Amino acid sequence: MDHQGHSAKIQRGGKHWIWYLLVLLVVEKIVQHIFVTIAFWRNIEGIRGTVTVSPDLLMIAGAVVAVFFILALWGLLTKKKWAIDLLIGLAVFDIFGEFIAQGRLDIVITVSFIVAILILIFALVYRSQTLKTR
Repeated sequence: MDHQGHSAKIQRGGKHWIWYLLVLLVVEKIVQHIFVTIAFWRNIEGIRGTVTVSPDLLMIAGAVVAVFFILALWGLLTKKKWAIDLLIGLAVFDIFGEFIAQGRLDIVITVSFIVAILILIFALVYRSQTLKTR
């Protein structure tokens, strides 16, 4: 099936609750990454001292990830088939990022971590559902 045929199938069946939930979760991730990037930049509440790796590296990575989440949101809204795969990759990156930022395996479970897990689960389910409709 060509790209246009796939996009048409996603457009017809893609606007269901999982799609809307993914959009909301991605918006949360965009806001969260922008806020955390600003927090590292301005050292709000001493955040730079709470991480085990370079806060400058985390600040730059956070800004880049925010841009990629914005790209993924645009892809979702315009029904690009690559958007779900990008979201899956970003969610995995975010999950591992929590372990790296906290520098330990027994991490504090944050809202960021929970949202990344939810994005991963719902993106995998959504991708599975759209593959079945091909």
